[in-house]
Amino acid sequence: MNLLTKHQHKTCQAAVSAPGACRQATQNRVITAVADACAATAHGRHATNVRFQGRNASDMARLPDDTDSSASASPPGHHQPNQNHHHHDRPRPQPQPDYSDQHPLARLVQQAQQAAQEAEELKRHQQQPTPQSDESAASSDANMPWPSPGALTDPLFQDLDRTSRFYLAHFSESVCKDLVVRDTPESNPFRELIPLTRKHPLLFQVLIATSAIHWSNVFRRVTKIPNNIPNPGDYLSVLRSKDLVTHQALIDALTAKQKAMSHLREVLDTLDPAGSEVALAAMHFFIKFDLIDLDKSDNQSWRAHLEGATSIMALLNPDSNPDASSRMLRDRVITDSFIYNILGSTLTSGGLAARVARQAFQFLPVMKRVELTSYLSCPPEILNIILSASELSHEVPWTDQSVGAADKALALIDEALAVDIAAWADYLRQHNLTQDLNSRVRLAAAHRSAACLYILQALPLVRSLRPIDTDFLLQDVLSNLALIDENDPYFKASSWPTFVAGAETRDPERRTWTLTRLLSIWQICPWGYLFTAIEMLKATWAMQDTRGTDNVNWLHDLRGMGFENLIV
Repeated sequence: MNLLTKHQHKTCQAAVSAPGACRQATQNRVITAVADACAATAHGRHATNVRFQGRNASDMARLPDDTDSSASASPPGHHQPNQNHHHHDRPRPQPQPDYSDQHPLARLVQQAQQAAQEAEELKRHQQQPTPQSDESAASSDANMPWPSPGALTDPLFQDLDRTSRFYLAHFSESVCKDLVVRDTPESNPFRELIPLTRKHPLLFQVLIATSAIHWSNVFRRVTKIPNNIPNPGDYLSVLRSKDLVTHQALIDALTAKQKAMSHLREVLDTLDPAGSEVALAAMHFFIKFDLIDLDKSDNQSWRAHLEGATSIMALLNPDSNPDASSRMLRDRVITDSFIYNILGSTLTSGGLAARVARQAFQFLPVMKRVELTSYLSCPPEILNIILSASELSHEVPWTDQSVGAADKALALIDEALAVDIAAWADYLRQHNLTQDLNSRVRLAAAHRSAACLYILQALPLVRSLRPIDTDFLLQDVLSNLALIDENDPYFKASSWPTFVAGAETRDPERRTWTLTRLLSIWQICPWGYLFTAIEMLKATWAMQDTRGTDNVNWLHDLRGMGFENLIV
């Protein structure tokens, strides 16, 4: 009996409620190249968004210059004049030279140059703004739910302007809750970053940016999205642009992000191991900004930020900070960065996996520490298998029929199926982590089968060696996910296996189920990447329905269409 058969025997009673590193020296020039790409991309995106919404840069509300993080900023309730949109007159950017062979980040720089040029063209085509009515402005300001008195009188915030206090309060009260499964002082170290903002302008601006972009998603949130909307993310983005309060929050977010990029350059120019932890935390929230944002005009900036985080981690000593509280924050940031790298490598076409693998061994003790309270609830063994499969898929051409590569892929599937989830649960139980244990076990099992389905897409030649029961793997994912409902704290951590299951199925009922689940996660955790996942699923289903049963590899085809996104 092979491992798959044994696995089927163990789990055939599953619920059927679902429908049918070696350390490397990092040169500052490499990190600075990352900063150049990040900053250029942010500048182009910032200019394009502001001008596309019809706002002249000189009239735009700006956040504090923040040498001491205490200057004034425009409150979300303060609005600038609107301007009519002219989509039909939008000029086409001129072709840019291809830099793809010169530097792995050159494509991002090229995109930023195109965005900046487009912004200049839009500026030349601008018309005079239409003044906003006083009644509308007053109405929006009256509806602005400012922070509680406690947040406004906290000594930490006293010398900050009202808007900065609002966004830091929102970060503490709302954003931080999204970053953990259960929000307790023992399990949520991210609030420790707030006091550090007084000392580090980079951290101040990136937290303001992250909070503002999150606020733009949650204020006047649309609770029901029409079923006939082809792209819910674009639909919500348009609604956001028409709302005065949320649109101002978007401008605040982009302005703060641009300022944070400027501070990032200054920090990276003099980066040393002592300052690398703050830089890594900041880079971590640049990635979160990209995940939260609804706008997909630049869906590759997360890769530049991950490049930067990976380079910074090369400077860190995994056990250099003995303070338990600080170590928790540091461990969580490092582990989240690795998870982003690993899951990001599944959909990208570059060598991201190889770069992560070089550092995986160094930070394995960190991964084991955080495993006990991990948001993802995916055993490190399964993450390592996903990483190995991504690395192997980038080494082996899609047309390669090498038996050696197929053997390695088959070994990875067998290794994944051999991961003992029950033993992993016992390990958690030994550390007195019994709360939500059943949910964690189900989510781990869903990740295990989803990892196998991913390997079959990333390395399809494995099918030539042995038939794999993909229907069983798919049912195992769906059955386990169905037992984690929206009232479960781990519900919001199930997007990756939900996406993989959705991409695999051709059944209309199951497709609807996966879409409904992703939209339900949005209601709990309003992050824009969920709509990217929905868009990718719809593109996959269109290909499947057009081509029939043959010649559909959703992973290869999504990459071919330019979908290289992060689903976490």
